[in-house]
Amino acid sequence: MPRPRPRRPLTLLRFAAVSAFVLLAAGWPAPAAGQAFDGFPEVRAVRASTPIVLDGRPDEGAWDAAPVFDRFIQQVPQSGADATVRTEVRIVFDDDALYVGVLAHQPPGLPIIADELRRDAGRMHERNDTFTIALDTFLDRRNGYVFYVSPLGAVADWACWDEGRVWSQDWDTVWDVRTVIEDWGWSAEIRLPFRSLRFAQPGPQAWGINLRRIVLAKNEWSYAGAVPPEWGTSAIGKFSSAGVLRGVEVQRAGLNLEVNPYVLAGAAQAPCTGEACAADGVRDIGLDAKYLLTPNLTLDATWNTDFSQVEADEQQVNFTRFSLFFPEKRQFFLEGKGIFDFGVTTGDYRLLPFFSRRIGIEGGQAVRLQGGARLTGKVGAYSVGALALRSDGLEGDPGSTFTVARVRRDILRRSSIGVIAVDRRADGVGNSVFGADAHLAFRANARVESFLVASSRHDTSEDAWAGRLRVFNDTDKYGGEVDYLRVGRDFSPGAGYVRRVDIERWYGRAQMSPRPSAGPVRQWFAIGSLDYVRTGGGRLETRDAQAQVRFDFHSADQVQIIGARRLDAPAAPFRVARTLTIQPGVYSFSEVTAAVTLAALRRTAGRVQYRGGGYYGGSRHEVTLSSVVKSARHMQADVNYQLSRIDLPAGEAVTHLTGVRVSHSATTRVFTSALLQWNSSTRVFDANVRFNWIYRPGSDVYVVFGRTSDDRDRAGQLVGQSLVIKVTRLLQF
Repeated sequence: MPRPRPRRPLTLLRFAAVSAFVLLAAGWPAPAAGQAFDGFPEVRAVRASTPIVLDGRPDEGAWDAAPVFDRFIQQVPQSGADATVRTEVRIVFDDDALYVGVLAHQPPGLPIIADELRRDAGRMHERNDTFTIALDTFLDRRNGYVFYVSPLGAVADWACWDEGRVWSQDWDTVWDVRTVIEDWGWSAEIRLPFRSLRFAQPGPQAWGINLRRIVLAKNEWSYAGAVPPEWGTSAIGKFSSAGVLRGVEVQRAGLNLEVNPYVLAGAAQAPCTGEACAADGVRDIGLDAKYLLTPNLTLDATWNTDFSQVEADEQQVNFTRFSLFFPEKRQFFLEGKGIFDFGVTTGDYRLLPFFSRRIGIEGGQAVRLQGGARLTGKVGAYSVGALALRSDGLEGDPGSTFTVARVRRDILRRSSIGVIAVDRRADGVGNSVFGADAHLAFRANARVESFLVASSRHDTSEDAWAGRLRVFNDTDKYGGEVDYLRVGRDFSPGAGYVRRVDIERWYGRAQMSPRPSAGPVRQWFAIGSLDYVRTGGGRLETRDAQAQVRFDFHSADQVQIIGARRLDAPAAPFRVARTLTIQPGVYSFSEVTAAVTLAALRRTAGRVQYRGGGYYGGSRHEVTLSSVVKSARHMQADVNYQLSRIDLPAGEAVTHLTGVRVSHSATTRVFTSALLQWNSSTRVFDANVRFNWIYRPGSDVYVVFGRTSDDRDRAGQLVGQSLVIKVTRLLQF
């Protein structure tokens, strides 16, 4: 019996017309270029009169002429109060770079907490004292770059878009730091080459700037531009609260061209059993290139792109009927990521018209990325992004061509509207997606997020659209959210990701989060939420009611308890834990989750979590242990273990998921890490060992060993094994 044809509320023609109107709505004013706001701090830079020797001590004569900025305001624990420790910042520049000199005073008896040397160590600012500089080089009060440095000279750099809505820790650029620890505290000299930044045009600059000092021994976070406590650890990305950096002058020099070629050699083994496992030699070359068409418009090109140095994915156990999501880790796709973000980017209802892991990965296997180009940047009030890449397919399959175009226009003070178009072509067969979105910010914290997106492919496009409207307002003491999401039955983004189709979802959340005036608790949260999902035909599919209470202590420790009442009605059977199958039906059950998290600043930190209760006519009990053990400043071990037991009328299953990551930092430029994983659900053992030597900024030597084996059919079956040496060299013209 044929399916009834659903009524289409939005034809592609009407959809395109709405998208064009949204993009070209000239009546919505964009912020003026270089706009500054009263009441925000001003930081001044001066031209260096003498050369700066980067040794961690800002004591050259050039620093003496620079004004001192030392007014830092607490975000926590006493929001709005002056910082209790003194931090002095001076900024100078020459023809090539911006220099930041820092004197971070530390009261006698207050320890400096620092034991990290790795670059881009995960959430380093929660484990180490740090100084951070954030630069909004277009002064659009929305987007910018964030640079961290610890007392030991460990560094991390992030790109931030839409005031912290989108972050990329894996964004990397070329910069340099030296630090020194003294009896009175610690000091730093930071060098940020102008080549590593993007800005409107050469000449005198007015940039947004915020500075942050974290003193973990007091759990004190203070900023140059005051930020509200409800922004938490993401507050450094709130560029609408940043100050203004004046006095910098940038000259346009050279060709503004960077070329980063690589050479690679090694050996790889394909799946095999027994002792006769021959290895094939691996040799390759390729390059990435970056050219600044204008100071704020960048063209990237890549040829024969290689990602062998990227760490393996972290394994997961799937207890749901939906596909797992693995985040992007490849550097080429992380640069400029913010402009291409569209849809539902987090949570259990992810919907991404464009998901870069669709490029170069087919059926869970890496395939060769032949090459392509990417254009990103700003043109006036518009942020633009365009991408064209070609990848191979699996053996016997044609390769695919991916094309993405994205435009977003700034409107009002902190809002934006935009459109996206995505196309994937393989052997003459195409899949296209078109969408429009809007992000509107009102007052300090209220936001409205919405999008409409439609897909089109050769075989069907009956009910192939999706849309969302989300309204939320979170302050330090109260918060609330209403979210509506609709995904059509035939919505299918060929170059994207969608977790659930044929649904209408309503979600509501309310919370209160007072701060006690005394006692060990800094803030506690009471949160209630309701998730209600039905199919496009009106059948209730999921209902999830939750009540949560959480306590954040002055010590940065945390205790959390969640109670949930769930209903799920799968229409088709699905397998869990490799051996059990859930049959169609309507299931209602309750569960509770309790967790204790020890502050990351401790030498031994971690999280213990228990989750237990009903599960599809039976029960499920799960214990998760996560621990971080730090040894002085060179060694760190992250240990994660999850034990799950499922009891159903059809049987029971016990799964173990173990992951151990050991990291050793010989210096701030020489690192070794090993990630070992075992998943009893899939019977897969992964080993990934990586050595990285940054022999000069932007240039690396990698040695990477990877091995995957399983024993589903026979003990020790090899899935794949490789040893690769890769050398890159950054050339700047």
